[in-house]
Amino acid sequence: MILALLNSVSPGNSTAPTLATTAAGTLLEVLAWLSFLGLGIALSVIDARTRRLPNRLVALLTAGGLIFLTSAALVEQNLPALWRALAGLGISFAIYLVISLAARGGLGAGDVKLAAPVGLYLGWLGWEALVWGIVLAFVVGGIAGLALAARKRRIRGLTVPFGPFMLAGVVVTAGLVASGALISTSSIG
Repeated sequence: MILALLNSVSPGNSTAPTLATTAAGTLLEVLAWLSFLGLGIALSVIDARTRRLPNRLVALLTAGGLIFLTSAALVEQNLPALWRALAGLGISFAIYLVISLAARGGLGAGDVKLAAPVGLYLGWLGWEALVWGIVLAFVVGGIAGLALAARKRRIRGLTVPFGPFMLAGVVVTAGLVASGALISTSSIG
């Protein structure tokens, strides 16, 4: 429906993106990021308070990202960004799953599930962003964990909610891409 409306407004029948399709694609990306921020804040607060990431919210974050980013890729005719985002979802999930299995309880199942939308959004930004976002989460989360352990003078039995660091890694990385500090490959392919 949106595409038909945009094509009726667009002059000519060119396959090149028009101002209207570019605007629609941008709007869909903005909606994707707004849903990420809204649900990310909710998940961060819940995880910080309860050490749990509700499956329904993680599923909603994943579904929203898939719907908005897929729609944006189709409208913008940018399938490489979509494939990269989907690959990012799988890569991030696999990395967190392996770490969770190796750490034997050091990383919860909720964190592994959250890795899927985290990888989706980071992959949308580019390969470099995917790497940086994942690394940032572990570096900042590790530093925070060590600081908390030093403050409490113990490490055994200490739990640190990792979801907020994963989500912050995405937000910081998106800011770095937007500022030009990291190369975004979303327009390159």
